[in-house]
This record gives sequence, C-alpha cells and structure tokens, in this order.
Amino acid sequence: MENGRETFFCFFFLLLLSFTSAHAERRVALVIGNSGYANVAELKNPYNDAKGMSDKLTDLGFDVVTGLDLSLRDMRQTVREFIKKLDNADLALFFYAGHGIQVNGENYLVPVDAELSTHLDLDFEALPANLVLNAMEQSTKVNLVFLDACRNNPFTENLARSMGTRSSAVGRGLAKIGSGVGSLVSFATQPGNVALDGDGENSPFTTALIKHLGTPGQDITRDLVMVRRDVLEATKGQQVPWDNSSLTGEVILKQLEMVQPDEPEKPAINPQIELAYWDSIKSGESIAYFETYLTRYPEGQFADIAKIRIDELKSRSEAEAARNAKPDTSAEIAFWQSIQNATRPEMYETYLEQYPDGIYAKLARLNISSLQQQAEAAATAAAAAKAAKAADASNSTSPAQEITVAALPQQETVSTEPVPAIVPSTSSRLLSPEELATAMQTELNRLGCSVGRVDGDWGNRSRQALRTFSREAGVDLASLDPGPSILDRLKQSTGRVCPLTCGRNQELKNGKCIAVRQEAPSKSNEKSNATKTVQSSGACPANPTASSRRLVHFNNRQITATITHPCGRQVTCNRNLKSGTQPTCFWR
Repeated sequence: MENGRETFFCFFFLLLLSFTSAHAERRVALVIGNSGYANVAELKNPYNDAKGMSDKLTDLGFDVVTGLDLSLRDMRQTVREFIKKLDNADLALFFYAGHGIQVNGENYLVPVDAELSTHLDLDFEALPANLVLNAMEQSTKVNLVFLDACRNNPFTENLARSMGTRSSAVGRGLAKIGSGVGSLVSFATQPGNVALDGDGENSPFTTALIKHLGTPGQDITRDLVMVRRDVLEATKGQQVPWDNSSLTGEVILKQLEMVQPDEPEKPAINPQIELAYWDSIKSGESIAYFETYLTRYPEGQFADIAKIRIDELKSRSEAEAARNAKPDTSAEIAFWQSIQNATRPEMYETYLEQYPDGIYAKLARLNISSLQQQAEAAATAAAAAKAAKAADASNSTSPAQEITVAALPQQETVSTEPVPAIVPSTSSRLLSPEELATAMQTELNRLGCSVGRVDGDWGNRSRQALRTFSREAGVDLASLDPGPSILDRLKQSTGRVCPLTCGRNQELKNGKCIAVRQEAPSKSNEKSNATKTVQSSGACPANPTASSRRLVHFNNRQITATITHPCGRQVTCNRNLKSGTQPTCFWR
C-alpha cells in the first residue's frame, strides 16, 4: 500500500511538471540556413540543416522563425522579426548553418548575396553574430545558440588577399564567443577549426543535434555530450564540437512522459466463496470481521448488511463504555435506604455531608425542610397550649385578659369542619416527576403504607399504598398519581397510618409481626425465650449511639449496619469512611 502511494505521488509530480513545461513556458527560435551563395560555390547541407532543425524545434514547442537562403536585407528583416518575439519569452534559441568568418576576433554571418572583395565590405555585406546574441541576452534569461558555420570558407581567402600584411586578422573558422549569464553557445567544432559539411543530407553536427536534442527528461548539457560523441565517431575524430556555457540551472527541452500503468484486472468474484466467507463471520461480535469483508468485497452481496452490523457493534460498544464510566453508587443507595424513613433532620444532614451532590441530595434537603417545619408547628402548638393554660388560671382576676388569651388557642385548635384543600408548597412544585414519585414513596413507607423499594418508579404497588393511605386516613384523593399537593398531605401526617400486615406464618402481636412456631418449644428453648423476654421488656437507652457502638461490626467498605438491640428494638448505625469518625446510631 505504501509503495503504491509513493508511485502515485511520483507520477502526479512528473505529470504536473510536464504540464507546466509544455503549457506555461514560452519558447521562441530563429533558424537560418544559407546554401545557395551567388558569388562562391554553393554549400550542400545548410538548407537541409535549417529545415530539419525547424521541424525538430517545432515538435519541442518552439515558436520558430525560419529563413532559407537569405540575402543581407532578408537576414536583417528575419532577425528583426525574431527579436520582436523575444518579449516575455522564457527560452530563446538561435541556429545558423552556412558560411561564417572571423575578423579580428569578431564573428560574421555571411548572406547568400555577399561578395566581400575587401575587408571594408564586412560592415555592409555581412551580419555580425553579436547582433543576434546581444538582443537575446537582453530579453531572455535562458539562451541557446548553435552555430554550424565553421566550414572551409572561400571568403576568407579574398579578405586575406585584400588585407595584405594584416591578413593574419582573418581567422580560420569562428572565434570563441563569450556568453552572458544564462546562455550556452555551441559550435560545430572547436574555435579556429573548420567543420565538415558531410556526405549525407545533413552535416554531422546537425545530424547529431536533430537526433539527441530534446531527449525526454535529459538536460541540454547531457544532450551535447551525446552530440559530441556522435560527431567524433562520424568524422573519425577530425571534428570535436565545442560549447561555452554560463547556464545557472538545468534546461530540459522535453520532459519525461509518464505513462500511467494499466490497472490490473480484478479477479472475478466467486459467489460461492463469498457466501461461505459471509456465513463464517455473520454471527461475529467483532467489527474487524465485517470491515475485512467490505475490504475484500466492497460491492458484495452482503455489503449493506455488513455496514449495518458495524454500526450496531459500534453503538453497543459506546453504550457499554458509557455504562462503565458511571461511578458506583451502590454504597450511596444503601446509605440512603437506611435513613430514608428517619424523623430527625441530622440523619439527612449526615447524608449530605458525605454526598453533597448525591442522587438523593435534593430529596434529603426537602426532608430536612419538612421536618423543620413540623418541629416549628409543634413548638407553636405547645406555646399556644401553654398560653391557653395560663389564660384559664387567670380567669378570676382579669376578665379582659380572659377574653384576649382565650382567643389565642382557638386559632390552633383542631376544627371539626372538613379539611380545606392544601396548596402545594414551592419546594414540591419544583420537583421533577421522578423526584416527586421518589419523595411520595419515601413518605408512604414512613407512614407504614409500604411501597417496597424506593426507586422513583410509580407502579401498581405504589398506587395501592396510596389507596390504603387514603382509606385509613379518611382523605379523598382525586388521583392516585404523584402530585405536589398529595406529597404535602403525606408530609403533614405523623405516626403509622396504615395497619401492619403480617405475612404467611406470622401473627400480629404488640404491634409487631411475630413468626408462628410450628413445633412445641423444648424446655431449654422456653427458658431461653423467657430470658429474652425479660431482657427485652426493659426500657431501651435514650442514646442508641453510646450503647450500640460495641455491638455493631462493619465489613471492609460497609458504611451502614442494622442490628437488634438487647432491649428488643432495631438500631441502625452509619459510619463516614472519609472522616474516619465513630459511627452514629439511631433507633428504627
């Protein structure tokens, strides 16, 4: 997989590079070939050399200006046309094949109508090579020049004769040309030497250029190395192409074409093999099974079912992770069940100290508020009774005071009129449906109307307990569903309202359900029972904590325990694991 990815990126990069070179780079070229000279012997190959190079450069993406057998006037006009195209060009190329001469180190290109009888004719009948080279270097950053003009030149003999003693200024072949930055000048042979015209359709130098120029993915300097080898071989070492370069980077005339490999044909899918594979994994509980199937059979018969199974397994895994992330609340629930029927606010305060943000924290605060309100109501009633008693004692001495005091307790006396409807308290109205159901179950258990486990689920057992409360308390209820007004009615009731109902093989005795013994007790059992009866008949201590600490034992992480006190009552003790304080006990 990794190798395939690297191959793809390599192909994409080369394709992008080829696209940039072929479509973004602007190339212009000037090609001149002079063969049909009027005043000297005609050259055989320059005309063909120019046509061959023109076709080659056109294939390489050049905008080519071509001139064949040009007079001086035509040469200047053709050069001017080429110079106009240099504006905004990225690469410029100049190829010349024909006669060329050097005088005093200056190279001249000879048109077909030149006579050059004397050296004074040079400036009027020949074209300086630097005229073209200077224009290219001023306009274009990358310039390539190829001069196949070092042939045996009869014009040099005329010029040498006319110059007399200065005939040494007329050189053999062409002079070395200094190139500016970003230019390359290539000669058919080394400076001062004569190039061969060849026996074929093209000269040896041009033949090698047409063959190697623009080798895909190859730099121009490497192309010229291959050209030099071919020319040396064709001329048997007599002619050595020479170049002078000041290029600052690679020049690749033709990018390497990448052919995208054909995708291998996918093997035909055998439906029997696919069916057997699916049967082996369809009952699996691992997502990897179905992902492997989809990788092998992305459009298989069971692809849709595999995707559905993956979604199901992911959902199941996420749900299980969410359940495992929830904290263990078993200890808190056990603590709450041990105090949920308590009638003292400090029991709920102990719960809030240990679980300030617990499951039943809101309900515990409501119970504390309710018990405090009941205590305040009891204190107010006691104060009113005390004031009434004082008023009765002072009847004989102060009639006016009797009238005033007698009016106070009348507000607190129980009326025989029907009980008015209770307006739900603010705290009851703020409870959610589940919290309201939990609070009513707690109050019903406190009043002896058992709902079983306090879980906030208001079912048939909770409705039956509320119906029993309504019957025993003589209260008419509009509904058996949880409501704020019914919760406040339950909170106002004190003591046991619903009668104690004993189960099978039990009997009600002294307000307790006692198991009915099926066999006659032995004498030892009778003595033991008599002893227990004597022990339990005694009064229980007022402080259950001090008398029960030594009797109760906790397991490692147990926080609550319930035992039967020797006096016969059940006592529940709680301990705080965080603070490490002594257990607190209370009577059930």
